[in-house]
Amino acid sequence: MGYTRGLVNQERITNLLMELCATDSASRQERLMADKLKPMLSELGFAVHEDDAGSKVGGNTGNLSARLPGTSGGEPLLFSSHMDRVTPGMGVKPRIEGEYVVSDGSTILGADDAAGLAAIIEAVRVLKERNLPHPVIELGITICEEVGLLGAQHLDYSWFTAKSGFVLDSSGPVGEIVTQAPSSAKLNATFRGKAAHAGVAPEKGISAIQIAARAIAGMKLLRIDSETTANIGSIMAEGRTNIVPETCTLAAETRSLDKTKLEAQIAHMTDSMEAAAAELGGTVEVEVVRSNTGINLAADSAPVTRAQRAAESIGATPRLASTGGGSDANIFNGNGIATAVLGVGYEEIHSTRERMPVAQLAHLAEWTLAIILD
Repeated sequence: MGYTRGLVNQERITNLLMELCATDSASRQERLMADKLKPMLSELGFAVHEDDAGSKVGGNTGNLSARLPGTSGGEPLLFSSHMDRVTPGMGVKPRIEGEYVVSDGSTILGADDAAGLAAIIEAVRVLKERNLPHPVIELGITICEEVGLLGAQHLDYSWFTAKSGFVLDSSGPVGEIVTQAPSSAKLNATFRGKAAHAGVAPEKGISAIQIAARAIAGMKLLRIDSETTANIGSIMAEGRTNIVPETCTLAAETRSLDKTKLEAQIAHMTDSMEAAAAELGGTVEVEVVRSNTGINLAADSAPVTRAQRAAESIGATPRLASTGGGSDANIFNGNGIATAVLGVGYEEIHSTRERMPVAQLAHLAEWTLAIILD
């Protein structure tokens, strides 16, 4: 590996992170971020393409696909981070506080995933400055990751030539490599009972809320086992208190690293809802949407071994990990690109306490550069 440490400009990447965090970007509202990134990438020599994913998901921006021609042999590599962030993520005012980049506390910081974007850009800047030989580098910079990986689902995968990919989007430290992530499914249910006057003749009614409550009471939820989880996200009914509710909706999810267990949990939750409806004299319609393909990369797979060697070369400790969450890597793997998720080092994400250690940010760019030069 022709890489020595110390090539990354820590001040420059820190300033870039703060610039990106200060750029408003939310799911379906990534226009300003895309317009910030496109000229940066073009100046680095990337051919940049924006697709029409925004129009497909009700947003104002598409995904960015980019390709930098290689200057040496080697297989093309794909790197990815997402442009959107969770709320409250508009009007971010980043600042340095000790060894961290933080917000002013009224918003999140947005290092999830601006830190990944900054690391990729800094790594390529070093390549160009040092005229270092590198393979073809492809980027998949996505929209709407935080609302169900919608952008990644609408990428044109025929555009990419890479067979190995790296998504910079995990809260673990630099050196952590996520090789397992769950498959998941969403369950959307509509319970139907029978309306009646709640004070005069409640016995003539069938409460849809009661059916839903009975169903939930019969379900195994939250941590099912070491590989499987399930959760009720919302239960909703509208009406007056003097009317037995005729309709109630429920939104749930389940995830598992084991596809057989996932299917068993889906069946269990569906059976619980159907049994409650039959018992109380109502009906239920259950829609099952399988949303994520799981990740199960072998320890000796190309992206994993490459990331491990690169981590060791910069003095980081490589560690393989599994996660209960999803990322764009789920979608990439499902489309034939073996993709690992890299620890970024950000902390307290999805909260106004979010912070990014400056040292981890620079280390992340070093790791990205080392992966390219492996």
